[in-house]
Amino acid sequence: MVTYNTIRMILVSSSLLLLSSCAKSVASGTIPEEGLTVSQIYNQSVATSAPSWTAPRYKRTVSGQMAVNYQGETRTAANETKALFKALDNPAIPIYIYPHVALIGDEQLVKPGFTTEFFLYKQNQFALASERY
Repeated sequence: MVTYNTIRMILVSSSLLLLSSCAKSVASGTIPEEGLTVSQIYNQSVATSAPSWTAPRYKRTVSGQMAVNYQGETRTAANETKALFKALDNPAIPIYIYPHVALIGDEQLVKPGFTTEFFLYKQNQFALASERY
């Protein structure tokens, strides 16, 4: 029991030491004081990239009625393969990227914060046709 507690304390203290060595303090001299502010950069990017919006046009037949798309309702080899070989779970891990200013060449670009995800496994795995899960 004493050995277990000793090993546990050594592991905890070494992990705390490693984590504290990775910490970095931000000095006041590392943040540049000159240049454009984030709001100025944002206003410049919004003013130059305002595209005009147009309504989408729908395809109509000669008789004036809307065309019907049957693509999702027909049987294909791809649909049958997806039904037979089901994809196994590949969990997606969500991460949040904080808003920041990116410096590309001489230009500063505002990058808004966003959420993205990456998958736990590199490739999707599929079950065999006879496997049930």
